[in-house]
Amino acid sequence: MNKKFLVFILVIVIIIAALAITNLRQVQSSSYGIGTYVSAPVNLELYELAQNQSGFVQFNSTFVYSVKQGNAELTYQGKPVVIFVGAEWCPYCGAEMWSFIIALDRFGNVSGLRYMESSSTDIYPNVPTFTLENLSYKSQYISVLAYEFQDRNHQPLQAVPSNIYQLWQQLGNGSIPFVDVAGIYYQVGTTNNPALLQMKNWTYVLDQLHSENLISYQIFSSANLLTAEICLSDGNQPSHVCEQPAIVHYENELKSTFPSYISLNSSQQSNMLYADQALSRSLSGHKHEKEFSSVGAWKGSTLTLTGNNVIT
Repeated sequence: MNKKFLVFILVIVIIIAALAITNLRQVQSSSYGIGTYVSAPVNLELYELAQNQSGFVQFNSTFVYSVKQGNAELTYQGKPVVIFVGAEWCPYCGAEMWSFIIALDRFGNVSGLRYMESSSTDIYPNVPTFTLENLSYKSQYISVLAYEFQDRNHQPLQAVPSNIYQLWQQLGNGSIPFVDVAGIYYQVGTTNNPALLQMKNWTYVLDQLHSENLISYQIFSSANLLTAEICLSDGNQPSHVCEQPAIVHYENELKSTFPSYISLNSSQQSNMLYADQALSRSLSGHKHEKEFSSVGAWKGSTLTLTGNNVIT
């Protein structure tokens, strides 16, 4: 009798614990969740998901571009810098954000994330995502400069420093999301399909990332591509990340696609961050160019640009 009672109590405890964990990370797609900070359990879940060095190795050679600033990569605080420019309203940014965070979690610790949804009136409405407005990132390998230049309602949010603004305009034509990895690789847009995420909630996406499906395939594939770009920029550190087979596959594809870098005018000041020579690939061939033009190539002209966070 006592044994049955103990088993009963144990079952109840397990059920209560499971419900508690679910409630901690269950943030439904509503105005209540938007803008609230991501809890420690969800941050941990994202970190643990990032350790999944999956074999998703789809490679889109028309998606990544390569350029090198003079004879050195771009650094910030003495480390290769990963630059992100996006907007909270942008569904493409929202879809890419999952991959971006997973990639960053492989090189350090992400904190300060808040729940966000893309605009409810734009193409692919209400994509569940996160905002980087209050991002805090600690890593011994890389640094990160991230800017959400407009909020969910298309209002100015974070001023983009003038040097990064020029980089974004010259290389990305003002399209978002824009990701630059150490001035060596950059991406304009995303290979993640926002239509798969629209009108869902954060818990739904997290659940998808724990199994094999189209959403997890795309998110992890994009994360692995970003991871490989970072590995090639920071000397393949940490080794337990950069030596994973999927990451090595992406590195080999990148090396094959870009056997040498395009050097810019050596007299150009490195902190200006803009190219005055042809890039290694034409932006006109980007597969998402038409989609981006349909939602607007937001150029941040209403923002007050500052000289903060100058890259050296």
